[in-house]
Amino acid sequence: MGLYRGMKRDIHIRSVADISPGVLSEGDMRRKINCVEYDRDKIEAFFSEASFLNASFMVLVLCGTCTATVNYKPHRLERDTVLLLFASHLFRIGEVSDDFRCLCLLVSTEFMEEMDSTDMIYKRIRYGVRLFHTPVVPLGREGAFSVRERMIAVDKAISDAGHLYYKEVILNSLFAYYLDLSNIIDRITEFPDDGRLTRYENIIKSFIELLAVSYRREHNVEFYASRLHISAHYLTLIVKRITGQSASDFIFGMLYSEARTLLSCSNLSVQEIAIRLNFADQSSFGKFFKRRSGISPVDYRKGKR
Repeated sequence: MGLYRGMKRDIHIRSVADISPGVLSEGDMRRKINCVEYDRDKIEAFFSEASFLNASFMVLVLCGTCTATVNYKPHRLERDTVLLLFASHLFRIGEVSDDFRCLCLLVSTEFMEEMDSTDMIYKRIRYGVRLFHTPVVPLGREGAFSVRERMIAVDKAISDAGHLYYKEVILNSLFAYYLDLSNIIDRITEFPDDGRLTRYENIIKSFIELLAVSYRREHNVEFYASRLHISAHYLTLIVKRITGQSASDFIFGMLYSEARTLLSCSNLSVQEIAIRLNFADQSSFGKFFKRRSGISPVDYRKGKR
């Protein structure tokens, strides 16, 4: 429990699009998978506040140093180290040196779900609980160079939207990246035996991962609790105790983030957005959105265009 003392209530849930520079259209593949280089200003702008990411997030430090706080435990990042984060990690950036630059690979939970049987490769890089408390891995100069080349290859594949086998090329380049990184980590890293999660940490981890793939269609805490084989009351109690926010706050936070994105970047009508996010009707969606934003979905959209 000491790991979570002093947690603030202002915790954000962000998607790949939220942390990608520039405005991405609804159909842009970079809303699902992106490779981005951040300097000091950009990484502070996107990650100065505590966030859960609806994605896996790999940060390769190219130069400089910074402090990354993961689940409220500080870690130092320096050149040729990689930070590996997943949807169950709460993350923020602290002190950043002036010369800091990093290359980041962002892979949404949605894109991971589309990897079908080859999902086994993704699971290799996750390493279960072993990287939950130790997400920073020093790669060395040669390892960092290899991983950087693989990340650049993924970026090139994403940019080649005219390729007849576009998605397959992206997947193949992503698999090559995972295999190279897995090979390096397997060779250089020794994981401690005490890396197991506490029961509370396991509940939070499982809840966030389930939420990331279910929030559009499942809005009730009871659904998540039943899938985790605990009561809704117990899930609410644990989430509140660990994060300072309720389980419903996380569900509605995901919905609100997605609603803003669809209103800003898609041509879907408000009614179509309400259906996509599984609200009973347009009126209930409008009331939900106005409670959080202070304005109606229509007025929000007008202000963004």
